[in-house]
Amino acid sequence: MIKESQEKYLTSLPDGEIIEISPFDPRVREVGEKIIAEIKEVLPDLPTRFGGAAALGIAGQNDIDILMLSTPTEFERYFSELEKLFGQPSRIGTSPKNKSIKWEFVRNDFPVELYMVLEGSPAAEEQNKTFELLSQNKELREAYEQIKLPYGKIDLKEYLRKKYDFFNQILENK
Repeated sequence: MIKESQEKYLTSLPDGEIIEISPFDPRVREVGEKIIAEIKEVLPDLPTRFGGAAALGIAGQNDIDILMLSTPTEFERYFSELEKLFGQPSRIGTSPKNKSIKWEFVRNDFPVELYMVLEGSPAAEEQNKTFELLSQNKELREAYEQIKLPYGKIDLKEYLRKKYDFFNQILENK
């Protein structure tokens, strides 16, 4: 079952966008950990989490997803420092409950998405719960990897629908 907010996001995406699913490449994890070390060098108090398939060590897009959680009072300070490290963000969300900033770039041939969101935001809480369930349960992690197969090109919306449906199911059954 896809949630209304997920469906809304899916309809905002262009039709026909294709992604490629590949076997896990351990180099992606190394690059992700180096980016986190860069962040921690400047902002040691900023809670930062490496997530996604790369952090789980499973097949995926071999991209790097990093989530940073800020308090409302520190948001602007963190933003200023992160902007010095990574440049202008690709998106700024201003919703009071889901204030967020996203950077997108490529590092060592791996696509990177950095997100800074407010601690306790519904999206961050859901993402953290999902990652925790997957990282602690080998069977769930293997089932998640199976929805990505076979390797190769796949329609982004089709992939996200399967992914959201899977995530919603495991969160409902936790």
